Amino acid sequence: MASDFAMGQFRFLKRLLLVHGHWNYQRIAYMILYNFYRNAVFVLMLFWYILYTAYSATLALTDWSSVFYSLIYTSVPTVVVGILDKDLSHNTLLYYPRLYEAGLRNEGYNLTLFWITMLDTLWQSLVLFYVPFFTYNISTMDIWSMGSLWTIAVVIIVNIHLAMDIRRWVLITHLAIWGSIAATFLCMVLIDSIPIFPNYGTIYNMAASRTYWLSVCLIIVLGLLPRFLCKVIYQTFWPSDIQIAREAELLKKLPRQLGSSRSESDIS
Repeated sequence: MASDFAMGQFRFLKRLLLVHGHWNYQRIAYMILYNFYRNAVFVLMLFWYILYTAYSATLALTDWSSVFYSLIYTSVPTVVVGILDKDLSHNTLLYYPRLYEAGLRNEGYNLTLFWITMLDTLWQSLVLFYVPFFTYNISTMDIWSMGSLWTIAVVIIVNIHLAMDIRRWVLITHLAIWGSIAATFLCMVLIDSIPIFPNYGTIYNMAASRTYWLSVCLIIVLGLLPRFLCKVIYQTFWPSDIQIAREAELLKKLPRQLGSSRSESDIS
């Protein structure tokens, strides 16, 4: 409606659609799936806890931890990646106009991807709950200590999950991902240092235990391993046009065409 004065020349339309249109679609499509995952994995983790408490009002996390999860612990990486991430360079997108068709085919967001993401979310929530549950099942750990372990584990696994899908790493991306994990530790130390809170001193006792750190590592490995294996298998045997183009960029080779024939677009 505003093209007569918003766009100086029609030649700008090519870059607007093929480059910025592609980037915008890929970012929005992924962020929709990721935000569903990010919030659902946290809620489902607490849901399994509620089942074991017979739907009582017993809390495992402090109110501050629940608020900070979306406000501080995981919000900054979402914003940074949603603005800066790029799957392909502008030169490649202009060189292969057919890559724009990925959005027309709904390759970035569709019902199949949504349910795959939800299955992955369900698996990660089960790992987040049951690994600490069975690890400390016969111990004298109180519920606030368990909640502390769940908080740091879910923040780390959610941020590493996002890191696995980032296509363009820059300094601010590193600061957002790893800084959010560091900020989580810092906030937990500050919250657990307030005497009036029921979880006072929890993090100090937990961090001194090797079992605590081994549990966190086990949660990360078990939670993300199925996703990692699926990504490797899918991208190896059924690569998309975008994946082929990305590999071409990395190898500094440009296939002649993309789309109809995999043999003709094989970058090797």
